[in-house]
Amino acid sequence: MNMEHRDTDSRGDKPVGAIQIDRILTDPESSSSDTAKNGLQDHQEANLTPEEIRAEKRFRLKIDFIILPIIATIYFLAALDRSDVGNAAVAGMDKELNMTSAQLSYCIAFFYIGFMAFQVPGAILVRVLTAPVQLGCAAALWGAATTIMTEAQNWQTIAGLRVVVGAFEAFIQGAPLYLTLWYKPHELATRGAIFLSMTSIAGSANGLIAYAIQTTMEGRHGRPAWRWIFLIEGIISVGFGIIVIFILPDAPERVKRGFTAEEKAIAIRRSKEAYNVPHTRLHLRQFGAAIRDPKTWFYSALNGCSAMSQAAWSQFLPVIIKLNGYTANEAQIMAIPVFAVAGVTAIAVAYLSDRFRRRGAFLASCGLVTATGWILLIVNGPRQLSYAGTFLIGMGSTPMTILELAWLNNNIIGFTKK
Repeated sequence: MNMEHRDTDSRGDKPVGAIQIDRILTDPESSSSDTAKNGLQDHQEANLTPEEIRAEKRFRLKIDFIILPIIATIYFLAALDRSDVGNAAVAGMDKELNMTSAQLSYCIAFFYIGFMAFQVPGAILVRVLTAPVQLGCAAALWGAATTIMTEAQNWQTIAGLRVVVGAFEAFIQGAPLYLTLWYKPHELATRGAIFLSMTSIAGSANGLIAYAIQTTMEGRHGRPAWRWIFLIEGIISVGFGIIVIFILPDAPERVKRGFTAEEKAIAIRRSKEAYNVPHTRLHLRQFGAAIRDPKTWFYSALNGCSAMSQAAWSQFLPVIIKLNGYTANEAQIMAIPVFAVAGVTAIAVAYLSDRFRRRGAFLASCGLVTATGWILLIVNGPRQLSYAGTFLIGMGSTPMTILELAWLNNNIIGFTKK
């Protein structure tokens, strides 16, 4: 059965399939013919007994403790390696390599050349390569590229390797799609917030790591602190990537270990109820359908705005703080609470969005908060006011990227089109 052609209803977040099911359940006379016609009978939520409900809760808790920590750690390490150039610059990389401000910007921006080029393949190949192989290999390979940066002798080497890091980090974009195979739509935003907020938490950790390296390892074995930042963070990603290949579960219908027969049955049922089709393949015609769908362009524009804000904020935060008159060590430390508050806010907003099953209102509110933060930076007032602006940017743009993914996955049915 192919559910790829399903669309969404303009009246809210519910997919058309869900709207039709509601209508069918309230109109018994149309039930049999409509479900057969639309192929929705396999995707209706089952009427569970109290024992089955308890079993499903236990199963959901189990995957919360197996899948989510792995995905969250992958995103944490990706964010570390994505933003370490800013910390390395504050730690002295720009001076040793005689970087201008423009060249440093190139090193940061070139990451997105590789990231954008491979983002679509990274999303659609997760079914072909399998999530354990794709996500694990991606982490190991971007970690290797980060490790090599420790031997860079000029800014061009850093910039070139950043393209490679971006290309392999793009392959973790299959993770949100992978989660839609395991979680129902109304469970996605909170779970997505947990692992996507790792970007903010990693920013805090990067500041702590960079500060610790600057104060304890500067000049150790003849290496300046900024080279140690790349070496340590890169090796960690390589090691964890190899572990992921062996411990991350595959899609529900293909998982082979770690789950009982009853749990596998629950996983497959939940996946079907989330409008997934077991063993589905890519359907090339759906690429055209996605391009023709106005929602695709709406989500793209929305995500482009929030992603630009999020990227500029996370990549340049230590540099922005330093430019406001603080020392290098102060900038590293002061970035920590900014990232931490953004991460906590993201989880809280996503939870409320799931709780009330609303996306648009929360997204609009986050957009206003983000815009206020950037205005505070642009007016270039007292440095305390600019520092407050960095908090608002993180508190707004971080939840936006999470809610956008959840909204998209709620409103689009079919693996290829998602």
